[in-house]
Amino acid sequence: MRSNIWIISLAAALMILAFSAMASVVINEMELNPPKGGAEWIELYNSGNESVDISGWTATITDGSWIGELSAVPEGTILPAGGFYVMDGQKSWNHTNGGYATLFTASGEEVDRTAFRVDSLGNDFTFGWHPDGYDTNTDSDWGLAAGTRGSSNIL
Repeated sequence: MRSNIWIISLAAALMILAFSAMASVVINEMELNPPKGGAEWIELYNSGNESVDISGWTATITDGSWIGELSAVPEGTILPAGGFYVMDGQKSWNHTNGGYATLFTASGEEVDRTAFRVDSLGNDFTFGWHPDGYDTNTDSDWGLAAGTRGSSNIL
C-alpha cells in the first residue's frame, strides 16, 4: 500500500513539473499582415529554465469568424529554455489584417492567447513582447516593431 502512495505521489509531481514547463512557452511575436507574397506566422518562446517537448502543438489566428490554422509542430520537436520556434500560416489567407493568436498542446489544451491586434501596414513589422516573454497582462507588453522571426525581439 505504501509503495502505491509513493508511485501516485511521484506521478502527480511529474505532471505538475510538466505543466509548469509547458506554461513557460508563450506566443512571443506575431505577423498579422505580411508584405505581399508573405505568410502570417507566430513565434513561440520558452521563458522557462527547462526544455519543453512541443511535438504536435497547434495554433490559430482568429479574426472575427475567420480562423486560420498554423502548421502543426513536427514530432520530436524540443524547445530549449530561452529558445524560439516559428509556426507558419498560409500565403493564401485573406482577412482584415488583425486578430489574436491561440496556442494549444497536442491534446488540445490552451497554453497561451494574445490580445486582439490590428496591423494595417502590410510590411515586415510585427507585434511582439519586449523583453521576450514579458507578460504583465497589459497592452503595454506588446509593441509593433521590425520583425525578428525566430530571434529576440528588438524595439
